[in-house]
Amino acid sequence: MAVLSPLFAAMAFSFHSSTAQSAGYGIYENSAGYMGTAFAGKASNPQDASIAANNPAGIAYVEGTQISVGSAVIFEGGEFEGQHIAPNLQGQLEVVAQGKTKDFQSTTLVPFGHFVIPMNEQLSFGLSGYAPYGIELDYDKSWAGQYFGNKTSVKTINIQGTVSYKFQEDFSVGFGLIGSYVKGELTQKSSGTAPTDPPISIPPQNANIDAKVDGDAEAIGWTVGALWRVREQTYLGLSYFSQLDFKLKGDVAANGTATLFGQTLPVNEKSKAKLDITMPEKAALSLTHHLNDEWTLMADATWTRWSRFEEFYVRADNSDLSSYIPIKWTDVWSWSFGASWQVAPEWKLRAGYMFDQSPVDDKNRTARTPDADRNWFTLGANWKADPKFSIDLSYAYVSLKKGKVSETKHNPPGDSPEVVESYGTFTGEYNNSSHIVAAQLNYIF
Repeated sequence: MAVLSPLFAAMAFSFHSSTAQSAGYGIYENSAGYMGTAFAGKASNPQDASIAANNPAGIAYVEGTQISVGSAVIFEGGEFEGQHIAPNLQGQLEVVAQGKTKDFQSTTLVPFGHFVIPMNEQLSFGLSGYAPYGIELDYDKSWAGQYFGNKTSVKTINIQGTVSYKFQEDFSVGFGLIGSYVKGELTQKSSGTAPTDPPISIPPQNANIDAKVDGDAEAIGWTVGALWRVREQTYLGLSYFSQLDFKLKGDVAANGTATLFGQTLPVNEKSKAKLDITMPEKAALSLTHHLNDEWTLMADATWTRWSRFEEFYVRADNSDLSSYIPIKWTDVWSWSFGASWQVAPEWKLRAGYMFDQSPVDDKNRTARTPDADRNWFTLGANWKADPKFSIDLSYAYVSLKKGKVSETKHNPPGDSPEVVESYGTFTGEYNNSSHIVAAQLNYIF
């Protein structure tokens, strides 16, 4: 029996997804300091070594040999209400599953670390480790969308080597080489096709098949940036991060039973599969202005080329397990504004706001990508214990716009029909938000 599973394609879809916290499901959290201003000034304010992951040119202005290490903890809150309706063998529509679902988003730890060492007054090197993408979703197995996604666990890490050169006191450029690794595991319920003549599509309500996929991939990318001190009090930063080309390889397995006209059919299939996928490039323009010795204002605009994603096509060695998801995302912008206040020599307070546009809308939202436009509200503080040691603490509340979902199963290109009608339609509405806390230790050697 052939299993109609969109699972492996869904892995690619969620691979650059995260209900953790940037639209399109990237992760911003590579610095607790920048989180305090909603990442405004992240490419123009060289306040610590973490600027390496946001603008490689910035490490030229970092004070001394410095290390910044920390972690963010993302407490996700989500609620979904909806249903899955599919035709039975007689062609009549039936409810496969329905209801409300909560607590499907896991608490996520996002560690990061950055090290910068100046070789002389002009040349500096850096090394960073951070997570650019990731997701942890675990729905109840009986939820309304169980045939479109249950567990989604995807973890990534970037290791970035950075070099920066200061041509003069007011201008620097930087370059970084990035090695990226991703590993994921996804599960869901699935349906299938009976080996009859002609083949009969078995409705989801007649199938009890558990599908699982795992896989990993590596990719090489790069980043380039410039930092210009326009005047004594004003910095302008520009950074660009390249696309990442992954050749994902993994295993697909489906096990269970299906019932057809009173007969129970066993399912036990597995296959190797592969998928070529490109993560989008992004560019940031950032401004930092020191009003006086106490107040600093920051702004940032970041563009991400999510329109690069038009489809995901998984090719399995067993063609019955190949799957396809059409995607029509758009390019997006995020806009952030922040301020810091030097209350005392050892204390600095921060606040910020960001509007983070999502490439996901009501037409292309899925059970594995419950994303929407989001608003960030952040607070932060820096405590300088002594001239060499400081601590950053930050908090963010992220509110997502309510988002509707209407998801169907699609056949690969060239196959007919385009939509697998027997799989039915999954519909409903998401209402998600999250709280994030982050801490970071900075030390100057």
